[in-house]
Amino acid sequence: MKETKRHGSGIKRLLTIGLSLIMVIFTAGCNSMDNNKPEDYNGNLEFVWDEDVTASAVSKAQSLNMLTATDDFGRTFDPVSGAKTDKDRYVGLFYFVWQGQHGGQQSDAYDISKMLEDGSEELWSTSTNEVSPIGQYHYWGKPLYGYYNSSDEWVIRKHIELLTMAGVDFLVMDATNGFEYSEVSNVILPILQEYFDAGWNVPKVVFYTNSISATVVKRLYQGYDTKDPDKSDIYNHGIYKDGRYRDLWFCPNGKPMIIGITEKNGGASDQGLSAAITDKTLLDFFEIKESQWPNTGKDNPNGFPWVQFTRPNYAQGDVINVSVAQHNRLPFSDAVLSSEINNLMWGRGYTTANGANHSRAAVESGLNFEEQWDVAKQADVKYTFVTGWNEWIALKSVGDPGNGLGMRAFFVDTFNKEYSRDVEMMEGGYFDNFYLQMTRNIRGLKSAQLSNPARPEHKTIDIAAGLKQWNEVNSVYYDFSGETIKRDSKGISNNQHYTDESNRNDIEEIRVASDKDNIYFMVKCKENITVDLSGGNWMNILIDVNGVSGGWKGYNYLINRSPKDNGLTTVDKITEKSGKPVYASGGNAYVTMNGKFMQYKIPKSALGIKGEYRIDFKVLDNVQDMTNLASFYTTGDVAPGGRVNYAYYGK
Repeated sequence: MKETKRHGSGIKRLLTIGLSLIMVIFTAGCNSMDNNKPEDYNGNLEFVWDEDVTASAVSKAQSLNMLTATDDFGRTFDPVSGAKTDKDRYVGLFYFVWQGQHGGQQSDAYDISKMLEDGSEELWSTSTNEVSPIGQYHYWGKPLYGYYNSSDEWVIRKHIELLTMAGVDFLVMDATNGFEYSEVSNVILPILQEYFDAGWNVPKVVFYTNSISATVVKRLYQGYDTKDPDKSDIYNHGIYKDGRYRDLWFCPNGKPMIIGITEKNGGASDQGLSAAITDKTLLDFFEIKESQWPNTGKDNPNGFPWVQFTRPNYAQGDVINVSVAQHNRLPFSDAVLSSEINNLMWGRGYTTANGANHSRAAVESGLNFEEQWDVAKQADVKYTFVTGWNEWIALKSVGDPGNGLGMRAFFVDTFNKEYSRDVEMMEGGYFDNFYLQMTRNIRGLKSAQLSNPARPEHKTIDIAAGLKQWNEVNSVYYDFSGETIKRDSKGISNNQHYTDESNRNDIEEIRVASDKDNIYFMVKCKENITVDLSGGNWMNILIDVNGVSGGWKGYNYLINRSPKDNGLTTVDKITEKSGKPVYASGGNAYVTMNGKFMQYKIPKSALGIKGEYRIDFKVLDNVQDMTNLASFYTTGDVAPGGRVNYAYYGK
């Protein structure tokens, strides 16, 4: 990923060898693989074609059950057997769609953390200035995907992949400020539909309305009443009336859920009843949950709290909120202006038992978030609502909002790393730890443990032969197809532009088999595989052998780092030095390919495997920096995404 001030790829293309060239060059017959004499091996990169593999009975949901990961604090989630079946449990996630959507107001990406680091006095200035303008949105920090525009298709596809992997059931789209952000919805919804049609259990959609709730709900339902020449066509039809995206409506009780204000709100919202929905068509069509604000002092039994200012958090009817941090002495920015407020505000490191903890470990490990999850899992109600995924920005205001600090510049909802509530990965700082933490807790809430994993019977694969032999293999893992696209999008303002052309081979499916001597992989890509024998980042497999210490970020071996043109390749053993991987030769492996398919044969002896075992693995192609986990999220294709892995149990 590259941020530029203009259009252009900014990515140096790798020298690749086309499949057609491979077929011309390698005409020797396919030889048998002899593990005892790898030095005499004279194989052929191309395997003999018979036919495509048949579709597996393993579902994409079953594939996601086999995900596993460990964060920087040693917290792990393991494979599960599936969802608990004793009752309904749903996890929703607050999803923000406003970055770059107020183009007439936003001139640049103003980063509070950078200003604090630089000591910029303009941040606190109550006068107009270009460094930190009043009335413009400021980022508390930099997202891993840059200061992106919410309509960036490349980012949206990454989000959907990650949130589906995490087990999020529904996205709560933020329409609380009187805007429905149709420009963004009309990018997100077709992508969600595409993945739904492909068999993925993607998050469904709910809208949270508050200001002018009745007006916004009506627009979401039917669009604008009349054609508005100042609005594009996306405004002139709704999402619900004509049944558009019916597959994506979150309907746990039969009707599509929406959050807003009715005459039964009872003062739970910060808005009056002038915003209430009274149209009978809307009241009959939707299941309406009441907008619930944290500081009204009035809990509605049908309320849907987006944050709570009570410790511990508690179930309100059938909903409990889990938030990363809470601005209980709002605004959040006051926490850095007063040492007293600093210790009373509930930042990322706060816990009920120990109060404020400002240490890096407490903040970046999410002690506050973990405590909120512990309470939610104990309450175990129907809806757990997480705040939130990608808020990132707050408006710079000037005034006296309270706390006895007088007239000042302030930021209400988010301010810096400690006083913010984003789960989405950040550049540096906590990185992906909150994403992995959320995923671990969602699985702990909704899923049943895998107590007796299946270990398939031995099956020998001849990787010089065709694909029929893989039809009997049931260890099948799927990856999202279509998320590996070219990026070329403006950011929050016209001063940011993001490009990425590292998309190359789009991985769709992986199958794994083993016998007493070898582990075999079959990888299927969306299109014919582009070959690069020179870069060291072509169709690699990273493997963590459970029980083996050392390695880098949990990975012990890298496969196919130095492929040869005859199908002979390498098994590199990984150690770590100064936080970077160091590779040492660990033996040989073998690869063959044809069209969309690639096969691997890896001797167990090269991986130090004996007896029953478990490996956690991922397949990667064209990752631009194999020494940096952030690049696993931002470049090439990685299956599964980021630093999440698939687990395989063998014997």
